[in-house]
Amino acid sequence: MILIGPRPATHRTISMRKIIVSNLLLIMFLVGAASGFFVSNIGWWGLHRGAQDLDRLYDSSGAALKQLSDIEAQLQRSQELFLDVLRKQQLSPADKGALVHSDGEVRQQLGKLQHDPKRGDYWAQVSHLYNRVSNSRERVLALLDKDPAGALRMYAVDTASLSNQMFTELHQSLPQIIEASTRSYERGAEFNRDSRLTLLAMSMLATVFFCLTAALTYREARERRRKSAELDREHTLFRTLFEGTTDGVILRSKDRFIDCNRAALKLFAVPNVQAFAEMGLGQLQPMEQPDGALSAAALLEKIEESMLHGSQRFEWLFKSLDGREFPAEVTIDSAHLLDRSIAQLTVHDISRRKQNERSMRLANQAFENSLEGMTITDDKGNILTVNRAFTTITGYSLQEVVGRNPRMLSSGRQSQEFYKEMWEAIGQSGKWQGEIWNIRKNGDIYPQWLNISRVVDDHGRVTNYVGVFSDISERKSAEERILHQVYYDQLTDLPNRVLFSDRLNQVMNQAKRNSDLRFAVMFLDLDRFKLVNDSMGHDAGDQLLQQAAHRLRGSVRSADTVARMGGDEFTIVLSEVRSPKDACSVAQKILDAFRAPFQLDGEEVYVSVSIGISVYPDDGASTDILLKNADMAMYRAKSSGGSWYELYDEGLGTQASQRLAMETALHKAIERNELELHYQPQFDCNTSKLVGFEALLRWRHPERGLLAPEAFLNIAEETGLIVQIGEWVLRTACTQAQAWRKEFPGHRLMAINLSGRQFQSADLARQVSLALQHSGLPHFCLELEITESVVMHDLDASIAIMHQMADLGVQFSIDDFGTGHSSLAYLKKLPLHALKIDSSFIRDIVSDQDDAAIVGAIVAMSNKLGLRVVAEGIEDKAQLDLLKAYKGIVGQGYLMGRPQTAEAISKMIADGRPKSAFA
Repeated sequence: MILIGPRPATHRTISMRKIIVSNLLLIMFLVGAASGFFVSNIGWWGLHRGAQDLDRLYDSSGAALKQLSDIEAQLQRSQELFLDVLRKQQLSPADKGALVHSDGEVRQQLGKLQHDPKRGDYWAQVSHLYNRVSNSRERVLALLDKDPAGALRMYAVDTASLSNQMFTELHQSLPQIIEASTRSYERGAEFNRDSRLTLLAMSMLATVFFCLTAALTYREARERRRKSAELDREHTLFRTLFEGTTDGVILRSKDRFIDCNRAALKLFAVPNVQAFAEMGLGQLQPMEQPDGALSAAALLEKIEESMLHGSQRFEWLFKSLDGREFPAEVTIDSAHLLDRSIAQLTVHDISRRKQNERSMRLANQAFENSLEGMTITDDKGNILTVNRAFTTITGYSLQEVVGRNPRMLSSGRQSQEFYKEMWEAIGQSGKWQGEIWNIRKNGDIYPQWLNISRVVDDHGRVTNYVGVFSDISERKSAEERILHQVYYDQLTDLPNRVLFSDRLNQVMNQAKRNSDLRFAVMFLDLDRFKLVNDSMGHDAGDQLLQQAAHRLRGSVRSADTVARMGGDEFTIVLSEVRSPKDACSVAQKILDAFRAPFQLDGEEVYVSVSIGISVYPDDGASTDILLKNADMAMYRAKSSGGSWYELYDEGLGTQASQRLAMETALHKAIERNELELHYQPQFDCNTSKLVGFEALLRWRHPERGLLAPEAFLNIAEETGLIVQIGEWVLRTACTQAQAWRKEFPGHRLMAINLSGRQFQSADLARQVSLALQHSGLPHFCLELEITESVVMHDLDASIAIMHQMADLGVQFSIDDFGTGHSSLAYLKKLPLHALKIDSSFIRDIVSDQDDAAIVGAIVAMSNKLGLRVVAEGIEDKAQLDLLKAYKGIVGQGYLMGRPQTAEAISKMIADGRPKSAFA
């Protein structure tokens, strides 16, 4: 018992100690484990919360930058589509669809962004600006079709400024987002360092206490790597947005460039960022700005000022490395990057905007400097503004008309119904144009040509009316003069053939509506007119025609029409006659009026008249038949000895027989060689050199003697003999011209007149070719003459024929130029070589300033077109002396030489020029 007694005690003591130590170790273990667990969890929880905060910060910055980039790209596309439409100055369906689609995308994106809890107010402001821009664009597009210049003015004044304000608002937020993202990146780096220290301490504590902390450390390290990767992705996103903006973005420290985006490289034509960083400020801009400031120093000063005092915004002129200068809107903001102060320059190229501004200024200048008056009113018609031409035309200043209605200018000539129809047209089609009579401030009433256009807003509501007008007083006077020339004979001031035909048709239509109405047609021809004209000259002949016209007008009622058909032929329409006896009474009155002598150049000359009468409906049911029958009756009166009148009856078939006899005789004349050519020489008025001839047809009638073309050409034209006669003239004239070339060497033209029927003949080219071939005459020595009326009868066909002749080398001239109805605009289309001024203009060139002016104008125009000028009808020395003032004019007339036989011309050439004419 004693041996083992103490052992239990000792055993108990030892056991107790073990128990106490074990308990202490257990307590320490539990405390250490709890402490490690507590500290570890506290550290992990802090890291987790920090990472979440950073997540939100980076997500917010990245999302904001992406939103800004996306919406700016959409707005830029929308702006480019709109500017493209303005450049084309028309809105096609495709362009309209593209604009509507782009507008829908922008509005949808802005609608989503307005729900952003942090930047919703900002996006609401951008959305409001875009709505204003969109509304302004629609107004511009609505005006584009009607008034492109007005649309450009509206764009520059309203739309461009709103667009610039919208893009400025976007660009202002970019530096703030970039700086926030940069600060996030720096905080992430700091957070990374702090997390490493925290995890190291926790790892040591966990290692000291227990291995449990190692597991937690591994977990946090893995989380840290994930966060670091996310930071790298955020930086990549920032860089993507930095590169994605269309504006050039440049980062610069105090002394050098640090970085730039691709847009900046493209804008300044720099190959890469490294090259950009090595450049100085002076390389990116001209030496001086438009205001004379030294560019480099001034820009550096603005950069430094932005670093000290905040954002700077201004316009600047830059120059790229390829030498292109361009204006830009520059925004400089200060920022901090890695503990450094930097300046961020955002460069927005405004070349297009400046161009648009110049276009708008040009449009404004066009508005103010336009020769047409312009008026802009509100939707009620009250005047808002007018241009200078308005004041010049009306006499009213801007201050006198602003707020008033344009009806203040009404002259009262137009009825209320006129204005009602005008406004109805504007209401239906949106525009109206027409002639209107208004009154000036001084009381003068004048005509104007007015265009009124309606302007509507996006909702179709009328906002304005634009009126553009021109004073057409001079044009109206000119039109009246032209119409008078078109419808009246210039010599006698009687209605011409055109107006007579119109009035005859009017009377015919009235008679067809009223079966009781009868009217008469008279055809008159002066007896012995040709004798007077040939013996006393053209001046006396013109005086005779004028006095005869005066006597004819005095012999009829005002309701009747007296007209000159041409030459010495006149026609009369007696609008209402009860019987043929009434027409005979008027005819007798005319005969009595012609019994008195005519005073011609101080001499008394007796000239009678032959009259033919036809009556509707007895002598014809159409105007053509009535004229034809009256003409036949006139021929019978003339064949009776003249100074008489004849009513048409069927017995006039005798006269037709006579004409048939003339036709037969003309056939025989060709067979018997009774036709012959006389030649009238043409001289250079300045040098008196003989330059050519005109071949003139004559008929040596076995009974009636030598006949001029007027006696038989009409019959030849009607029967078609003119083509055969014309071919004979071509052969004979070409043969004679070649004979003179051999006998008297030298270059001289042979001019030959072509009738209308011969000119339009399909056989003309063959005839001309054979005539040149058989005679041996060079093609450049032949000139074909045609009248204006022949050319204008079928202009397209005439052009084709003349080009066909030109291919043969034959020259063309227009005969009797100035007396027909051709348009000067068509002269350049015709292969012409010469213009022959009609003798009617040469006759009074010395005494009549108008004729002299016309001749001068024709000569000037011909010189511009490279055409020769031939003046016909030179009869005295004064006319020749006056024409010598125009260099290079070719003259033809009795003063230089009458038409003569070939033998007489040969003698003239042998003797030299006509001495009397050029002495």
